[in-house]
Amino acid sequence: MSGDDADRSVDATPFDAIAADLKRLRTSAGMPSYNDIVVRIGIQREGRGMSPASSRPARTTVYDAFRPGRRRMDAALVGDIVRALGVAEDDVQTWEARVLAAHGKVAADPGTTPPAAEPTVSRPMTRRWVAALLTGCVALNLLGRITVDQVLRPLDVTLFLDMVGTALAAVVLGPWWGALVGLVTNVSGAALSGWISIPFAIVNVGGALVWGYGVRRLGLGRTLPHYFVLNLLVALVCSLLAAPIILMLGGTAQHATDDVIGTIRAVTHHLFASIFAGNLLASVEDKLLSGFLALVAAEALGRPFLGKRPQEK
Repeated sequence: MSGDDADRSVDATPFDAIAADLKRLRTSAGMPSYNDIVVRIGIQREGRGMSPASSRPARTTVYDAFRPGRRRMDAALVGDIVRALGVAEDDVQTWEARVLAAHGKVAADPGTTPPAAEPTVSRPMTRRWVAALLTGCVALNLLGRITVDQVLRPLDVTLFLDMVGTALAAVVLGPWWGALVGLVTNVSGAALSGWISIPFAIVNVGGALVWGYGVRRLGLGRTLPHYFVLNLLVALVCSLLAAPIILMLGGTAQHATDDVIGTIRAVTHHLFASIFAGNLLASVEDKLLSGFLALVAAEALGRPFLGKRPQEK
């Protein structure tokens, strides 16, 4: 059964006409993606004074507003959607009034199925939620490091896997939250990898800032190709920061990349260039993997960022 057939098979509700008109409005607005609509709504709400952490509705919530068979709708959300699609402010109130009138019809009809208990807006990021996410991100980084040290090192795998949580915090909460996760990871990681973990905190922090500002200010989270480029940029910055540290440590990072660096040095006979090239090769694969794992995790948390445009200052 096709999506359209499935839509027609749903019992009609007083909200179907509104959902159909929203679809037509989206078409006339150039068919922006649902992620794009989410981002526009977030920008509007921030302009009205709402905090960035709670301004963006979940993508599924916005998508559901266009779906027939609804048993309820949020008038304020519909108003924000039509604003995002270019409707003038005077007409926004008309849309919101239609939603309220549809609710009145549902209440007046005793044969109407009671409204389903479904969220109409994304749950705001409370302090407890943020604290739990930050703790989980640090744990994710440390788990990646343990996996590398205990499982992958004997296999000479040149991954780091200690920045997945950093990327997730940076793109969901903001660059400086990601930097905090990176700093805590490397300081606490000294208990796992020894004191050598601490100097590399600057690498973790630098990656967080590039990921966070890349998505939030440079718009490098708008499409998958843009996000791919952002991860490559993170890899480059991390290697530029890591290479001098490795050089000061005598040319070794106590990692599988040391073998790669040694191989390159045997050809180039230049220590710093070998350190940078060897680290960059490993960093590219690591940051691509970490960045896209963070993308999946953000979607699972209901905080998608793909499709995000630069925030207004």
